[in-house]
This record gives sequence, structure tokens and C-alpha cells, in this order.
Amino acid sequence: MTEGGRILIVAEGDARSHDFHKTGVILRDILKEDEGFDAELVERMDAITPEKLGSFKACIFYAHGPVEGYSRGKLTAEQESLLMSFVKKGGGFVGIHCASIFKGNKNYLAMLGCEFKGHAPYQEFQVNIADRDSLVTKRLQDFSVSDELYFVDHDPAVHILATAFWQGKSQPMVYIKECGKGKVCYVALGHDGAALLHPSFRKIVGRAARFVTGFREDKTVSGAVIGYGGAFNMGKAHLDMMNAAGIKGIGACDLNARRMEAVKKDFPAITTYTDYKKMLKNKEIGLVSVITPHNTHAPIAMDCLAAGKSVVLEKPMCLTTKEATEMIRAAKKNGVMLSVFHNRRWDGDFLAIEEVVKKGMIGNIFHTEIFIGGYGHPGYWWRSDKKISGGALYDWGAHLIFWTLGLIPSGIKNVTGFFHKRVWHSVTVEDQTQAIIRFENGAYADIQVSSIAAIGKPRWRILGETGGITDEWGKGSFHMSSLIQGVRSESDIKYKPSFWNEYYVNVADHLMLGEKLEITAEKARRVIGVIEAAEKSSKTGEPAVVPYE
Repeated sequence: MTEGGRILIVAEGDARSHDFHKTGVILRDILKEDEGFDAELVERMDAITPEKLGSFKACIFYAHGPVEGYSRGKLTAEQESLLMSFVKKGGGFVGIHCASIFKGNKNYLAMLGCEFKGHAPYQEFQVNIADRDSLVTKRLQDFSVSDELYFVDHDPAVHILATAFWQGKSQPMVYIKECGKGKVCYVALGHDGAALLHPSFRKIVGRAARFVTGFREDKTVSGAVIGYGGAFNMGKAHLDMMNAAGIKGIGACDLNARRMEAVKKDFPAITTYTDYKKMLKNKEIGLVSVITPHNTHAPIAMDCLAAGKSVVLEKPMCLTTKEATEMIRAAKKNGVMLSVFHNRRWDGDFLAIEEVVKKGMIGNIFHTEIFIGGYGHPGYWWRSDKKISGGALYDWGAHLIFWTLGLIPSGIKNVTGFFHKRVWHSVTVEDQTQAIIRFENGAYADIQVSSIAAIGKPRWRILGETGGITDEWGKGSFHMSSLIQGVRSESDIKYKPSFWNEYYVNVADHLMLGEKLEITAEKARRVIGVIEAAEKSSKTGEPAVVPYE
């Protein structure tokens, strides 16, 4: 997050068409929370005075002029002149959605670069990113949004960053332009609160504010991986995702020299190492991803953090909350990033369930169950060795716990655990593990991982106050039962596409643009805390609390 200075938000217009107060508050909160701006909201156009405007770096309009049945909002000649002078002398201006409806203010519209001509019905449509090199749309992917699709006549000289199609014609959704010494951005999206809170819209608006206030991305980051084992080929996957996100992969390390031969085939220009401490002396490396057995995560990460490198740890973060806390403190002390590769936060099945829950389609969740397993030997490799892996709940269980904590917005009251060792005595991990989380809001979650489940169960069973969800592994959709005004509806909801690359896109945006980190070390520590508390409870027979809750 950057400290961007002061921004004035003007939100005024006909309440029959938009909720100007609500959208103004949302915009103010986005700029404050996401970008660190000192944002002030005013809800009358007459607040635009020389004294007022002179104390701000930029102005954002979520406002429109007079329309049929609404006479307020017209920019006076003095206000129009003041805005023009403000921008031409170096001030920034962002117009959002209805800001192009100012018929009669020709100078203002010339400064903005477009004029409203109409809009399509409120519906879902795709926004296509036309320029991924601009600060405003860097690393953004095409996205779908429910909104009003605006039609505008625009100055041919504007630089279009995003478009949408209507009846075969491309319509500009986001563009930038210059006006004297100042910068202008127009975002046609944003009809209501739901559209404004769309993750891509939030990012575009925040970056638009930074663009018009003169922020430039001038930082680059190079990355490396520690661990290039053949299992799942995750070393290559991490480097591929780094490179795709604009983090140049320049180093790789593995104790096995043969694996470094594989690196050279995959990435001929990369520098290879068999001693990661030698690799850490390379000052060009700013980010290191640790892809090694679980019990080595913490000691390796501590060396990386001490060397001033930002760190991505493969999940699970580590084996104990003590280790997690030591790493968090070391990252803060050295002023670097620490994150955990919970890539399945972007699995399409979870994204679809998350959307339904956030939209309130099943009401507040009070009960969840999630399960993975079957009946079969867990294998004879390091993941079956409890001293190395931590136990059966540390592998897929880490994903299940992370998902669960993301769906229930509440602190954890305690955890009850049941761990079984009954069948597979040739390995040291548990045969079945179970963690029951009791949340402070009264909800609870039952998480099970088993290799002795002769009879299985659905992956998800989620109960809300007005509906529920069941989901089977690999079905392509989940079933939802929902009660709307007393009427029960049954539907199958298709999974969304998965976007694992979004993990490294977010890391790149954080390191190079200062944007919020999605998977913080503190979030990942909660997962370890639940696992640790579950095992403690299984031994004592009593519920256990999670540290740092």
C-alpha cells in the first residue's frame, strides 16, 4: 500500500438512478483501505471551491449534471474553470461511470475526454483488457461483471485500457489521457455497490487514483526457488508462474545435482546452485520460494529472511505456530514479505462456493463439513513420515482448513481433535485426522482427512440459515438448496475457472506496486494453529485454543 496524499471525492446526482451516498462511501473506503490515500467525500457540487480543491492532489467524480427530473449538479462556469485549471496545472482527475453525464459543460467533457450517449440494461458482460502494460491495468486479466454498459463518444486521442462489446461494437470501459500537466482517467464501470466492490474494479479505481497522482511502477523483482524435486514438478511450476507475473526467475537450488540438470533443460539461462546459502548471496534475487519438505520450511525461510529476501513458502507454512511467529517477526524486522503458497484459494470450485456465500444466497453459515480421503495405504515417502511432514492433516488438510477459515468470518473459540492410528503401522503419519473448529460467532466446522475411510462422504456440506450446499469431488458443479421468501429452490452451480497464477500476480502487485497481499503470513499461521490445537486436543481429550486468535 502506498501513501498517496489527499483526494477529494464528489458524489452527487439523481438518487433514482444511483445510490450516490453508498457508492461515495465505498469509493472513499477503497482509496483509504487499499491505497492509503487521505480521501474526503463531499456530496454537493458546490463544495468545489478554490480553497477546497487547492488542498488535494486529485479529484474523483462519481457525479452527474442535470437530467430530466433532476436539476441539481450543473457545474457553474466558475467551477468548470476551476477544475480545468486544477488539472492543467498538474492535478489529477478520475471520472467514474456517470461522470460523463454533464451536457452543457463542454470544457469539462473535453477535459474528461468523452460524453455519455446511453447504456445497455444492467446485466453481466465481459471486460477485456486492451493494455496490460499500463499501471492501471497491469497484470489484470479479462473479467466478467454485472453492471451498466455505458456508451460514450470519446476523444480519439485517449489511450484505451479496457473495452467491452455491445452489438458488435467495442466500447471503452477504461482509458487515460493527459490534460496540460495533469493526468485524467475515466472508468465507465460502477453502477452500484456490487459493481464497485468487484475485485477488478477495486484494483482499477485504486490504480487510477495512483496514476493521476503521479505514481510510477519503477521497481522490478527477480526470483529464485529452493527445491526442484521431481514430485509434482512444483519447482518448475513456481518459476513458470513467477515469470508469467513479471517476476524474473533467475536462480534455482536443489541438493540433488541431477535436478539442476533438469532446471537447465527447463530454463537454460537460469543460474543453478546446490547450496542455497550461496544462492542467497546473489543480490539480484529479491524473492525466494521454498519448495522443500515441511520440516525444513522454517529454518530455510529464516536464512532467506535474514539475507533480506522476501519469501514464499509452499504450504503448509511450517509445523508449529512458534516457527510461524518467529518467521513473521523476522520478516517484519528485515522489512520483507512473507507469504504462503495457498494457491487453491483460487480453485474454481472454491471461488464459486465463496461467491454464493458472499452474496448471501444461503444466509449466514452455522455448520460446515469438509472431507478428503478413502481407504488405502498413504505411501512410503517423506509425506508419510510424521517427523518430516508433520502428520496427515498438514498436507491436503491445510487446504481444507484455509478454505473453511475463508468462508466463516469469525475468530476461533477452540478446536477439538480426533486422531487415529489403527491400520497403516508401516508409516508414522496418522490414518485419520479430524479437527472440529468452534467459532466465536457460534458456527462450527468439521474437517476430516482419512486413509481408512471405507465409506466416504461429500467434499463439502455447508449449512446456512436460508440454504445449504453439497459438493462432490470432481463433479464440475455443486448443488445448492436455497430458501427465498419461503420458497425453496434447487440448483446446480457450475465451478468457475481456476486461476492459480493469481497467487504470483498478487505477490508481484504487492512487491512492485505496494498493493495488499492476499495470503498473509498471519492467515497462514491460523492454519498451523488449528492443526496444532487439534492434535493437542486429541491427546488431552479437551478442546484447545488457537494461539494469536
